[in-house]
Amino acid sequence: MKRTIVITSAILICLLLLACGGGPQLPEQWEIPLVPSKGYTGDAKGTAVINTKTGTDITLNITGLDPKGLYTAFFVNVKSQMFEGLGPVPHVLGVNANGEASLQAKMTKNIYKKFVRIAIYLNPGDKPIENPVGVKATLGALIKEKKPTMVLEGKLR
Repeated sequence: MKRTIVITSAILICLLLLACGGGPQLPEQWEIPLVPSKGYTGDAKGTAVINTKTGTDITLNITGLDPKGLYTAFFVNVKSQMFEGLGPVPHVLGVNANGEASLQAKMTKNIYKKFVRIAIYLNPGDKPIENPVGVKATLGALIKEKKPTMVLEGKLR
């Protein structure tokens, strides 16, 4: 008798979850505001739009960047030092003379679900740094690392 009640309850719960869609759903176009990161004092701001229906399309629109700067875009988990570049390698954003940048790119399907933020970095010098979170080199302190500065971030969760 108890076994029948438990099995019936489990089936009802499963049916209820399926009817509800399995939890909260994201909108088809998820717009994430890109806001200045802690310590950044510039005027940059923007948005990232992820097409959650396909899970493979992202669009970035940013204003207020320094036209002379070299900027790169990544999905990042800073604490676990994971990152994934946005757009074609080396993930550079083209900035026009007005300080505006736009990027429309394809990404690995639903890769954004593995990360906690989208980050826009200002790279030192004229060469993009492919490792924005500063994963340590095997030689450690013998190599002087140059790290890019996070200027904008958008929270994914």
